Amino acid sequence: MNIKNRVITNIQRNLNLKYIKRFLRIISIKPLLYAYGNTRPSAVDKYLNIFTVESLKKAYSDNSSPVGYGSLFLPYELFHALGITPFLPEVMAGYIAALGLAPETIKKASSCWYSQDLCTFHRSATAALEMDLFPEPDFIITTNLACDAAQKSFYINSLKYNVKKNFYMINVPYYYSEQSVLYLSNQIEKIYNDICLKMGKKPDISRFKEVINLSNEFRKWAIEANNLRKTLVRYPPFYNGLNFILPFHAFAGTKEAVILYREMYKEFERYLDKKNTGNNINKKLSDNNKLINNKPVKNTKPVSNKLAVNNKPMNNNDADINKSIIDKPIKRLLWLHLKPYYNNEIFNILEKENCKVVFEEMNYVYWPVLDPDRPFESLARKMLSHFLAGSIERRISVILELVREYRVDGVILFAHWGCRQNNGAARLIKDSLKKINVPILVLDGDCVDPNNSSQGQIRTRLQAFIEILNS
Repeated sequence: MNIKNRVITNIQRNLNLKYIKRFLRIISIKPLLYAYGNTRPSAVDKYLNIFTVESLKKAYSDNSSPVGYGSLFLPYELFHALGITPFLPEVMAGYIAALGLAPETIKKASSCWYSQDLCTFHRSATAALEMDLFPEPDFIITTNLACDAAQKSFYINSLKYNVKKNFYMINVPYYYSEQSVLYLSNQIEKIYNDICLKMGKKPDISRFKEVINLSNEFRKWAIEANNLRKTLVRYPPFYNGLNFILPFHAFAGTKEAVILYREMYKEFERYLDKKNTGNNINKKLSDNNKLINNKPVKNTKPVSNKLAVNNKPMNNNDADINKSIIDKPIKRLLWLHLKPYYNNEIFNILEKENCKVVFEEMNYVYWPVLDPDRPFESLARKMLSHFLAGSIERRISVILELVREYRVDGVILFAHWGCRQNNGAARLIKDSLKKINVPILVLDGDCVDPNNSSQGQIRTRLQAFIEILNS
């Protein structure tokens, strides 16, 4: 943690593009990179840090491949098939918040007259761009899927860097139909061919097939890891599924995504026997065999009650956690939307009260297996399959499915400031969960700007919600 704190302090003191490039060049040297990765207590976090640094170093490198800005819900297989390094300003706003820099970027956004009711992911990212903290893009691709702010802010980005001719907006139809698939696949194919022409390269469908195959393998391991989480209650140290937004999207179609999610599956598998201890867990799994929508939920295989693994005694931390499990019944939670990426006490409070976030809707694998022989059609189907596309009933259907499969006791929806799509759906989601007697906490806050969240109010509302769960 000392290494991480020193890194954060140095970036805060040297907030400029030159220092960021220099820092990434140094830390990406293999011995230093793996030393930095090994500061993480779990294998999956180690790989996440290593692959993230390598991706950022490539994006910031002056002699690297072309850089493409992309919004969150794009099919990034398109980028990798073209040989474009993806850079996600929205996700980078989360890193800015984690580095404690959001107040400075938000202040800059206000000075540039960006409205305060705009999503702070976009306000912070656009301000960072105005401060010349991001690499210059060669191409910018966005979509109307889920987020209306992305279309406008990414267009402004194209004007800033004088790449308006290389700005592409993918229009996703409201309804899923074969006509919609054709309409969307034609858009994706035209963008692919146009970028190939501008890069002076011939379309390489064989390379596209390789990317699609890697994406399918990543999808397989992501589903396997998600399935283990239906049983898993205790996780590797400091694991938080909401930290994996970048690889879940931007790494799709790469070897790094395959490695990362395969390691995630393996580590979760080790924790099934090592960590799921205590009679209360088995009791909880039994108690959760309840009716939802008049359908019984079957238990998965019984959880091991061993207190030692491979004849090795539990360490003190394991013993403390196990005591907490014995003292308090576990409450299983589903998390909707994203989380605050700056220092906050939400997850510490939940951990202390033995409330476990067993799944996050953003890690739900929503798309079917892709067909490498029809790459454009496959990516169109992937976008149209997203649970945030179209009617709110699609998202609610997925939420109810996750409530059943992960046997959750309660749901937390983080109502991020400025997110109209998410906050506008809160009441409908709440009413749907009320019908099946699953409590939900709509937690108002901000994922990026700590000054836009009341920590005291969040703490009070969390405690009240936990009391409801325990009652």
